Amino acid sequence: MNYAWSYFFVLIWLAYLVASGVLLFSRGFLLSRVSKTDVSSCRQLSLNESDEYFLNEEIVNEIFKDVNATSNLCLPQKSKVIILVIDALKYEFGVYNENLSNPLPYENKLTIFNDLLQSDPDSARLMRFKADPPTTTLQRLKGLTTGSLPTFVDMGSNFASPEINEDNIIDQIVQHGLPVVFLGDSTWTDLYPRRFKRSYSYPSFDIFDLDTVDNKIQQNLPKELAKNDWQVLIAHFLGVDHCGHKHGPLHEEMERKLNEMNEVIKFVAAKMDSGTTLLVMGDHGMTASGDHGGETEDETTALIFAYTKVNKFVGSEFGSDNTTMQQIDLVPTLATILGVPIPYSNLGIINFNLVPDVKVPYMAKFQALLLHAWQNAHQMYLYFFNYALENKRTFSVDELDNMHNEYILFTHRVKTVYNELAFKSVVRDLNANMRLILNTCREIWVKFDAVQMSQGLLFTLLPIFFAFMLINNLNALELYHTFTLRGIGYTYLINIAAGFFGYRYFKSFSFKSEEHGVIFSTHLISTLVLIFHTLQNWRTIASNSSAVRRFGNMPTRVIFIITISVFFSNSFVIEEPKILSYLLVACILLLSYEVLQKCLRSEFNKRLKWSQLLRSITLRLLLFSVLAIIFVRYTYTLFRCREEQGNCADFSNNNAGGFSLKRPASGKTYISAVVIIVLYSTLCRLYLRHSGSLTGGSPNVWLARYGPTIASICAGGHLLLAHSAVKNVKRAHIDAMALVIYGLMLVQIVVVCVSPLLTFYVLPSFTMPIQIKPWDNIVPQIFKKIKRMYDDAESRMNQMDVMVYGLTTVYSSATIVFGLFLSMVLIVLLEAHATIGMISCVAIAVVIILVHSTLRYRTAENFENCIQPTFTGIISWFLLAHFCFFATSHQTTLSQIDWRAAFVGRTSGLGNSHLISGTLVILNTFCGQVFFFSMYNLLSVSTFALCALFPKLIKSTSANGNTTNGSNANALNEGIGVDMMRGEFVLFENEGTFLAGSFKLAVQFLILQGVKVFCAMIACTIHCRHLMVWKIFAPRFIYEGIGTFVSLTALVVGYFVILRINRALDRLIFKTNKLKLE
Repeated sequence: MNYAWSYFFVLIWLAYLVASGVLLFSRGFLLSRVSKTDVSSCRQLSLNESDEYFLNEEIVNEIFKDVNATSNLCLPQKSKVIILVIDALKYEFGVYNENLSNPLPYENKLTIFNDLLQSDPDSARLMRFKADPPTTTLQRLKGLTTGSLPTFVDMGSNFASPEINEDNIIDQIVQHGLPVVFLGDSTWTDLYPRRFKRSYSYPSFDIFDLDTVDNKIQQNLPKELAKNDWQVLIAHFLGVDHCGHKHGPLHEEMERKLNEMNEVIKFVAAKMDSGTTLLVMGDHGMTASGDHGGETEDETTALIFAYTKVNKFVGSEFGSDNTTMQQIDLVPTLATILGVPIPYSNLGIINFNLVPDVKVPYMAKFQALLLHAWQNAHQMYLYFFNYALENKRTFSVDELDNMHNEYILFTHRVKTVYNELAFKSVVRDLNANMRLILNTCREIWVKFDAVQMSQGLLFTLLPIFFAFMLINNLNALELYHTFTLRGIGYTYLINIAAGFFGYRYFKSFSFKSEEHGVIFSTHLISTLVLIFHTLQNWRTIASNSSAVRRFGNMPTRVIFIITISVFFSNSFVIEEPKILSYLLVACILLLSYEVLQKCLRSEFNKRLKWSQLLRSITLRLLLFSVLAIIFVRYTYTLFRCREEQGNCADFSNNNAGGFSLKRPASGKTYISAVVIIVLYSTLCRLYLRHSGSLTGGSPNVWLARYGPTIASICAGGHLLLAHSAVKNVKRAHIDAMALVIYGLMLVQIVVVCVSPLLTFYVLPSFTMPIQIKPWDNIVPQIFKKIKRMYDDAESRMNQMDVMVYGLTTVYSSATIVFGLFLSMVLIVLLEAHATIGMISCVAIAVVIILVHSTLRYRTAENFENCIQPTFTGIISWFLLAHFCFFATSHQTTLSQIDWRAAFVGRTSGLGNSHLISGTLVILNTFCGQVFFFSMYNLLSVSTFALCALFPKLIKSTSANGNTTNGSNANALNEGIGVDMMRGEFVLFENEGTFLAGSFKLAVQFLILQGVKVFCAMIACTIHCRHLMVWKIFAPRFIYEGIGTFVSLTALVVGYFVILRINRALDRLIFKTNKLKLE
């Protein structure tokens, strides 16, 4: 049994090598922008005579003698500021259209904007507020406070908000003595801890909760408005965003939340004092389905509204756009209003449309605006040139020369501004040049690390290559001699030593980080070990590989090549769901063709008769294949659309707001999903009962007997109630259903580790009651009874095996029960359409197992052949695992990540752990890989189970109903069938071959997944300067990379389950033999 654990540790080792190679490549390809720790400063001019920099006429005259020397001056504060951030406030939500007779739920609800614009147009502004992708809240807050461009890879930190140490507007405000009060989304206090004078922060990630955070803000907002000890007040409302995630913008709840926000804005506008500027803004927009995260127009177009009671705003005639404002422009604009330095890393420009027109003593309006504009320009040029100097080869020399020449030219022009007309000319050109800097940074912001990318590609390819050469070309006995437990132990020890060396001395070898040093050193040692094993077995490898047909499995090879070619074309990535569905159907048809080719001739060796054809197993298998194709075709209705698919419409566009008894038509999907869940668990239970796996009364059998029923009831109830319009159901009661399923899964994991077998044994009794007839002679009666007992002893001993229930499906039954509980966890995390898609994929998997198992048995040449699935079967299972991603209504875009799953069962408990949140979202997103790769062993063991349970699928019959014995191959199959009629117990009797075959199958899936992610990495390398790299290729790589980590983990779990079953079976046989001897 030790050799089995050596296979387990080899599998973990290979998984680490592939995963770390992918991780290293991502470090080079998805580099974050290099954050600067420099901080801006300025001399703040004051209107107070006792201050050091008192603003008087003499100071003003000195300023305008040399404007260049005044770039570090800050003019006095113009007003207090109230910022109301309404999460996901899309621009269309705030536009008023009086011609609408039947407005949608999100239209014409924020009437306060139109009222203020109509009553005093010079004191109110409404503009589009353009966000930079990714449009997740964390990245948007970074942009709104630092003025910089959040990089693509920062999206991954949405679950763990790190404190911002880069220069930002919040720190500048606080450092210059302006108190800030905050209310709302706790992301702010995560980013800026200990910055606020008072804070009322609340958890932000429970998207089921539309009102708690908003209600808490409204409770505290009036008393804060009544106080005068703050200069900046920030309130971040979450209800609109959560309503979009839960219901979409077309739901009646959106109307309620927008009306509520309208009242809040109206209240604040009425209560704020005359020296305050009100800013209402959204951090991002939302799609038609209520999602965000990507870069579509709907997601990036938010709204900003500004209002001041007394002071009018500076007009658009001074060079600022009055229709659209970039979100990063808010930072220098706020700095101008509050009289603080513009943060060092800012790339935005001041929008004077939002700056109150407050008179600065001794200065004309254009002079004050000139100082503001030049301070902005000087800060941006300083940051740009310092960044370029420290990150050489980021920008071209010609670009830097042109930028420098432009800057020198502007330093001369600002000295000659003596009137408003000259100022308008300078500020127009200055803004255009600053926008050029911004666009230059956007185009070449990501500095690819060619060293890490190339090493990542190499370190991913090497273990795949050697795993294919070494493991794929060795049989069970050869694997046993190659991977000994002692040898693997030494391999782990030298890898740990190499990792420690790389961690300790990474700087000495010019590695980027400790992580880079560890990955490089461990891969170097591991490659040498793999080369040693390959050379050691080279003669066997060459011999076995030469026996393989060069052009065998060519159609299946073509299918796999097409699968991995998807990454190299943006149009193929966009249409990947349909491509995968075509390829999966092709695999099913290929299996069906092989069934026809191998089985029809043996069943109809004389003349084809329609009556016999209709009764044949072959026809039934073909009908099952047609059913699987129908399921594949049905899942088209479950695919989500991408923005690039302009003519595409999916179910999310017709969001009816969940299940409601008042709208029966809207709930048919939910009812169907519940019925399918119950049917799925019932069929699994019937199969287990038919196989004899539910016999007995042990705890694990009871769990298998009643657990799935409880889980299916909870999953169905959660699906209905979590998406229902019923408001009087407590959230804790809905969470309890999900927690029951989580608890059952945890119990099942314990069962797998301790006692996974679903068997029940009854030892024969050797005691017989001796009935004595008092009227007969007693001694002869006793003698006859004892003699009969001895005569029957041998036959009773032979009945021992018959009394053990569940041995014929001992491996598959335990695996199915584990998969059943796992699927229930996945189902509770999915929505109704995705649930139907998940169970449809399970049905397709059942068909693949039926057809492939029958085909595998009838074409196998020996026992090891029977264990090892065909290449077509392996590719079919592999494609199904990835097809399930799209069948469960996922897409490879950032905006369609189902963040709702993060708090399924956790809105009233389990804390606010980001680790749990991330795990649940990953399980939801990659449910196909999690389920099918952890159940991969069913491909090998199901042949034996079907042979025992459904022998008609195995035995070949001729046209007259007799067993065929014509060919040697068929005779050999019949020979195998005699042993295989004992079911999966024959696997235990040949456990060396079986466990080696299971390990080999896991490695084959690892190779396929490794090749797939390697092609995604190559595609990103080729297209790193492609127009669509960040919109299509990079997200696709991220999904494939995370999917690889998930898939490799699932394969390890799947092999571990088989090892535990085999170990438990070994103990059972030992125990029964011992009792038998006793």
